Amino acid sequence: MNLLIETAASLTECLIVVRLCNRFLGFKNRKLAWLKSAVFLALLMSDNLPEQTDAMKQIAVFALFGVIFLYVLLFLDGTIQEKVLISLFPPITILPINMIILTSFRVFSGCSAEEITKPGGNLRIPVLLFSKIAFFFACEFLLHMRNRGRYSLSRLQWTIQFSCFAITFLIANSLRKLFADSDEMPLFLFISIMIAILNLLFYVIMDKMQYDNSLKEEYRISRITLAAQERFVDEAKERYMEMRTLRHDMRGYFMTAAELISSRKTEEAIAYIEKIINEKIDFAPSAVNTGNVVIDAVLNNKIAVCQKNGIEIKCIIDSCPKNISDMDISILLSNLLDNAINGCTGLVSPAVELVMGTRKTMTFMTVKNTIAASVLKKNPRLETDKENKSVHGFGIKSIQKIAEKYNGTVEFREEHDIFTAEICLEAPKECCRL
Repeated sequence: MNLLIETAASLTECLIVVRLCNRFLGFKNRKLAWLKSAVFLALLMSDNLPEQTDAMKQIAVFALFGVIFLYVLLFLDGTIQEKVLISLFPPITILPINMIILTSFRVFSGCSAEEITKPGGNLRIPVLLFSKIAFFFACEFLLHMRNRGRYSLSRLQWTIQFSCFAITFLIANSLRKLFADSDEMPLFLFISIMIAILNLLFYVIMDKMQYDNSLKEEYRISRITLAAQERFVDEAKERYMEMRTLRHDMRGYFMTAAELISSRKTEEAIAYIEKIINEKIDFAPSAVNTGNVVIDAVLNNKIAVCQKNGIEIKCIIDSCPKNISDMDISILLSNLLDNAINGCTGLVSPAVELVMGTRKTMTFMTVKNTIAASVLKKNPRLETDKENKSVHGFGIKSIQKIAEKYNGTVEFREEHDIFTAEICLEAPKECCRL
């Protein structure tokens, strides 16, 4: 009976670990997920057998980390930092929890550690029950933070967090040995609880700091995006006024040409019309008509900017995406083309090329521009070189956030003095053919 109780407690603990890993990270491939979980559970049970000696328990802690890390590395999704965190969390959480529960029962019952941990003892089942419940709620707290999409620390913050876990683990283990045969159990209990609270507070503070930083960055990106949209509106108004002026002038040009023709001054009329074509018509902005008002507005605006700066631009629109909001498509195209125009301005033969379309389930945008020298070697992270970095340099971040929103990818590469930015986004199979 005692062996059955101890085995059930170990099985419960292992099931909590399996649930934590699977829900925190998720499977790379859900094929035979039940079998992977079952094998993982069996390995955890073999490492968590009842009636282990103290030496075996010390080895089991490291073995537990190894088993979990191997499982999450092979079968589960997520970053390497998240996989390390989820591998460290059970072994460094179980020990302090067990220590606090055990010490609490020693303080309030007056029994020794041997009496409480002895299989078949009166307090053994309550100790096991409370320790597994506490471990379950600790795992639930971590999952809750994950489900809120909050736990996305930087590398430095991950390092600090792991260091804090490791230090407190060593402190707790050392205290357990120091107070093993001591009568100062209330003090040991107080210290253990304070260490647990310190870990929890540090965890929450780090998460809150990262969350606040993310909000500030999103605010700056939104502010820059709004400024870009306002600039786009101003440029569009300027193009509109140019077209209105040209339309107004064309009426006068045609009236003059008609008067020359009616006066039988054919040669003068032909020369006058050719002059109008060369000076006015050829320099008028090219018009793109894809059927999508937002795409047309952005492209016509950028084409006008290219023509004004002597930049050759080519646009190949194979199909128009239907699954991207007007705001997102505007931000993507504006940032991609602005970066391309800025990248080739001032070169001997500046050129920009846009290719956009849909292939199977993906919508792609590829923007190329000529460059004088490698950009990625000098600036691999594509950070802004403008002085006021607080209001510049968010174009790439805006592109990456939109790509993430649509489960897409962003890739930058260089080849033969050509810089290429390629964006792939999830799209429905149905698309609007032009």
